Amino acid sequence: MLGKNAKINPEDAETIIGAGVRVEGTFTAHGNVIIKGQLFGSLETESDLHLREGGLIEADIKAHNASIAGEVKGNFEVEDKIELASSAQVSGDLNCRVLAIDEGAVLNGRCKVGGGGANSPREEKTEEEESVKE
Repeated sequence: MLGKNAKINPEDAETIIGAGVRVEGTFTAHGNVIIKGQLFGSLETESDLHLREGGLIEADIKAHNASIAGEVKGNFEVEDKIELASSAQVSGDLNCRVLAIDEGAVLNGRCKVGGGGANSPREEKTEEEESVKE
């Protein structure tokens, strides 16, 4: 994941949703996604998501990494790292391996941090294990 001062070259991004652009529906990408506008529905990328300040996402998000400086209303399933900039406003649950929150960021939701991130196998108890504990 890029540091908070690093910049992405537009050539490295598969998709850029510019300021003033509104996208609705299921959004799927293989490469990096930069959002300066608005996205409503669902978003999934195999690479990194970058929501710029002033951008808005009302969707559940799946990504490898996510860097958030705008507003999100939805849940995150991120393989590696979520970074919340000081201007970030997030309402939703976060599941990731690493979480970095700058002072001033707003987060309303539950966080599951650590382990293997969103793609790690979840521990499930068998009926036998449950009966032993009772």
